[in-house]
Amino acid sequence: MNPAKVIRIAGREFASTVLTKGFIIGALVVPAVIAVIMPVVIMLVESAKPPADKGELALIDRTGEVAPLVAELLEPDRIVQTRREQFDAMKKMAGDLLGSQFEAFSADQLDQMSDEQFARFLEQFGVPQLRVTPLPPDTDIESQQARLRENLAPTDRGADRGLLALAVVDEDAVVKAPDDDRYGAFSVYTVPKLDDRTVSEIRSALRDAILDRRYAAAGMDRDTIDALTTVAAANTQEVTETGTRESSFELQMLIPGAFMLLMLMGVMTGGQYLLTTTIEEKSSRVVEVLLSAVSSVELMTGKIVGQMAVGLTLLLVYNAVGIIALFVFQRLDLIDGATIAWMLVFFALAYFMFASIMAAIGSAVNELREAQALLTPVMLFAMIPYFFFLPVTRDPTSTLATTLSFIPPISPFIIIMRIASSTPPPLWQVLAALLVNIVAVIVLVWFAAKVFRVGLLMFGKPPNLATLIKWVRMA
Repeated sequence: MNPAKVIRIAGREFASTVLTKGFIIGALVVPAVIAVIMPVVIMLVESAKPPADKGELALIDRTGEVAPLVAELLEPDRIVQTRREQFDAMKKMAGDLLGSQFEAFSADQLDQMSDEQFARFLEQFGVPQLRVTPLPPDTDIESQQARLRENLAPTDRGADRGLLALAVVDEDAVVKAPDDDRYGAFSVYTVPKLDDRTVSEIRSALRDAILDRRYAAAGMDRDTIDALTTVAAANTQEVTETGTRESSFELQMLIPGAFMLLMLMGVMTGGQYLLTTTIEEKSSRVVEVLLSAVSSVELMTGKIVGQMAVGLTLLLVYNAVGIIALFVFQRLDLIDGATIAWMLVFFALAYFMFASIMAAIGSAVNELREAQALLTPVMLFAMIPYFFFLPVTRDPTSTLATTLSFIPPISPFIIIMRIASSTPPPLWQVLAALLVNIVAVIVLVWFAAKVFRVGLLMFGKPPNLATLIKWVRMA
């Protein structure tokens, strides 16, 4: 095998893929465009106020105590206030995940908005306009359901739709019946395709109103109960050699998965390009010209190396984006250089295994459509790391995680998740997995080279597994 020819083929493969408009748009322009247009999208969402549901909520309150409070909770201003409280809770969860840097940033942004501006911001998500109509406790439910059936015709967007929902509160929803140890409940009936946010607001108002009246009936103060059942706790702190820092357990769980996804994206992208170019060159008979100048092994090796450079380019681009994000949120401590180095090593091994299979498939078929059946097992293997993401990241030292680390071709993805986890595997296991994958690469490349040599010049019916084995023996 002539290394110079391999390098020339690899350079041709890399340039012919990376310099195409499709690759540039997909790999580089799309992330940049997303970053640029996100503020525009947010602005458009804020300016495009969706029509909110407007109509009547019929309420059969058999307790005689819930209806006034439900009407109060469903006032538009009260709904906006509730959504702001929910928004603050979501912001707190995001702060727990990404650290105090995000929480401080979001707090600064919100402080710049007046209460009126923030209310308008929340109104962009649609605030229902509901008229609560109390009905006598003995009202027939069937007659009200008939009213709902009469209101199924579509109306203009934003127009009053009439009766939208019927709510029924049981008689013992506030005070238990003497012979029962459980409280009653409530039921909600709506017209079809009512906005789920409107239904959620109705159910939430009913629930809160019933709870408030239960507390009052039991002689309890709701604020006191909320104070007793709410525990304010500072964020968990990690004690390090240099002091303490906020713990980010959730982010530590996501980092291994991010490494696995980056590797998988690079491997499958390069492999798909390799498969496509091989089929195109074979179907156009260009490969016959190429084989007059280079051997089949040199051609296959050059194509694999060239497309590996393509996958590596994608890997480095998105890896850089992730590192920049961690730097912005001051969480670079979650990764280290050794993990990135191991990722590059196992990426190369994983790529050679999958690319060898892709090259063999591409040489064996005449059209991309014929490759689908042979690709199915490959895609199944590529999906396996997804299935084991949670078991491996939650217990990186388990028997399952250790065993999967030595089963090619999924081994590189499993071992990188373990390396990036909070409990990395012993060095001997990493080296053993490295050795196992090197052996697997040699076997798969040998198999692919045999198939590639025969398949490139074979035309006609696409082969099955038995035919591929026959080609290996022939070569």
